Order: sequence, then C-alpha cells, then structure tokens
Amino acid sequence: MSEQSVARFELLANIYSRYGAINHPSELHGLLVGRLSGGKRATPEQWQSEVIAHMAVELEGNEIDLDTKLIADIFDEALTQLQSTSFEFELMLPDDEYSLSERIEALGVWVRGYLEGLALSAGKRLMKLDKELQELLRDLVAITQIDDETEDSEEGEKEWMEIAEFVRIAALTLFAELNPTSRESGTAGKGLLH
Repeated sequence: MSEQSVARFELLANIYSRYGAINHPSELHGLLVGRLSGGKRATPEQWQSEVIAHMAVELEGNEIDLDTKLIADIFDEALTQLQSTSFEFELMLPDDEYSLSERIEALGVWVRGYLEGLALSAGKRLMKLDKELQELLRDLVAITQIDDETEDSEEGEKEWMEIAEFVRIAALTLFAELNPTSRESGTAGKGLLH
C-alpha cells in the first residue's frame, strides 16, 4: 500500500474513533468503491452525507466535523484509480503495523462494504453478469466470512496478501464490466447520480 493510502486510512480511522463510530473505515472505502463500481457518481457533499450515515453515531445537537477535503480526496482517488489502465487501485486497509488479525478483519469488512455498495448501485445488473463474474461475486461473499482469529505468522501474512490482491483485482474487474467505457475515456459516468 502506498504511504498516501495508509495516511488516509489513519486519518479516517482517527475521525471514526473520535466520534465513537460503530463501523470501520475500511468498510466505508469498500462501500464507496462498490457504489462507484456499480455506476454511482455523486457530489462531495453527497459522499460526506454517506460518510456520516456510515459512522452511525448519534450526537445530540452537535455536528460531525469532517475533513471535507479528505472525503473528496478519497472519492477522487478511488475513481481515478478504478478508471486507470495501469491497475494502480488500492484497497484502503490498515498497514502492517496492525496485527494480522486486525488486517484480516479490515479486509473482511472492506469486502462487505464493497458488496453492499455494489448491490445498491448496480442492482439487477448483477444478475445479468456472466457465470465467471457470478462466481467472482460468490467468492467475495465467502471472503466476508473470513476468520480473523489468526496468529501473526509468515504463512498467515502470505495468505492475507493473496486474498487482498484477489479482492483488489475482483474490484477492478467488476468496475470494468459495469463501467465499460470508463477505462477507455476516464470519464464514464462522471456527474451521474443513481
């Protein structure tokens, strides 16, 4: 993962922690990427509203002070990476300073968020995907059930990296399938709300 991706994860994790959010920042990124993969485009204000809803916190009379630039940057970076032909897309997950168990949990919730976002924005189009992509979706569903009770080990690290790479490629594959002109033009679906 790039230093920028790790830094953004940490900033978002700190915001979630400060407000006692019940959900995980990796799940939010998965949700965002799933929505983008299914064709949803929104304004920074709309994404900010989704972030606040995802945090699921109740504040009496207080507003959540979000770094709007951070939220816009996360959205812009995800869309740019998904549209890129260089396959530079990254999952927003904790780095290796976190335990393997915490990173496995983050990967599982990232995938859960991704599938939720994809289902919300792609809807019935998912049922029309070919058999191989249907199988890919079933594999992603299975990953949401991943056992995070794993001790740190070299073998565990290797397996985590392989699963994370599979998820990354699956997200790119589904984005390309559901946004066919996006990679060619870099503009498909911009400005559209679904």
